Amino acid sequence: MTKPLVLRHFDKDSFLSNYWQKAPCLIKAGLSEIPEFICADELAGLSLEEEVESRIICSPTDNSAEHGKTQDGWKLQHGPFDENTFAKLPERNWTLLVQTIDFWIPETQQLVDLFNFIPRWRFDDLMVSYATQGGGVGPHYDNYDVFLVQGAGERRWQVGAKGKIPEEQKYIDGLKHLKAFKPEIDVIMQPGDILYIPPETAHWGVSVGESLGYSVGFRAPQSRDLFAMIANYLEETESNEFFEDVYRKKTNNSSCLEPELIKWAQDKINNLSKNQEVIKQILSNHLSQPKLESCARPPELPFPKFLKETLLPDQKLTLNPGSYFNWVMSEGRLIFSIDGETFSCPATFKEPIERLFSGESLEVTDIEAVKEKFAFSDLLASLVNKGYLIVTA
Repeated sequence: MTKPLVLRHFDKDSFLSNYWQKAPCLIKAGLSEIPEFICADELAGLSLEEEVESRIICSPTDNSAEHGKTQDGWKLQHGPFDENTFAKLPERNWTLLVQTIDFWIPETQQLVDLFNFIPRWRFDDLMVSYATQGGGVGPHYDNYDVFLVQGAGERRWQVGAKGKIPEEQKYIDGLKHLKAFKPEIDVIMQPGDILYIPPETAHWGVSVGESLGYSVGFRAPQSRDLFAMIANYLEETESNEFFEDVYRKKTNNSSCLEPELIKWAQDKINNLSKNQEVIKQILSNHLSQPKLESCARPPELPFPKFLKETLLPDQKLTLNPGSYFNWVMSEGRLIFSIDGETFSCPATFKEPIERLFSGESLEVTDIEAVKEKFAFSDLLASLVNKGYLIVTA
């Protein structure tokens, strides 16, 4: 990309009030430039790699996107692939999908950053799909929010109303397909168009000729995730107390669970659930976990402890754009997490850390302005040496 991407014809406040998690939304010509981060051959090359998550979906010959007419004949293959896989594919009716492109191609982060009005802890990954004529995933719904950005070529998208998911579903070779739904949006997307689809919203995209699309996905924590987070926290930090039954004075040969045991377990759970500060730490750490490994790469030469003494006047500190991060105030201190590592620091660091997490840069003068500047400089040096912060000119 030679020119920066800019959102157009898009009011963020209006979108959040009227569409976010509520209804699908089409933004025609929503991008100032057509995204051209990767071509079909490069995407196929990534899918040959063992560590890259990829899929190929072949659709029936008559994949007309007329609802109620999904047919048998779908086929799902998981990567990694080889060149012979692509050589055997037909000329049409298939699509290649590759996950976490934001990790493998850092330049795509500028596309993700267009949607930074949604907090970073909600971001999941950037998926890119290439499709031939008639190619697509089929009619389905997702449990996450997604912005579909049209790159090269065209795709016909049909989108239903949020929450109106047909009860009848069809499973074809591992693909969960909807049998029929009534589209509220029926459009052929052009390069630069954006289509927002909330969770539990039926949609079906079919390529018109060859096309390339970008999917910016946003995850939300589930209650099941929360319980897993608590279990991990207890295993790592809490003492593993045993239940004691010193109260026992009568025999119990019925194997019935006693009220004392039930109350002991309930008290343990209640005490943890009432501790908001612990819940904050658990959420902060979990929601900063990267989908793959951290993209942070330490510098070849570590920066000294007192960073402000070695940072040149024209140098700036910026957060690694590919990292997952969040912050929260807890008991008068600032808690922040980056790529699964949690830090605790004085509340006086809140303003500059919040600026970093909002995409701004820090200079030497910003470090000097912090009350505890030496401790803050030490923290920044640690973040630089871990690769979470990047020094730029």
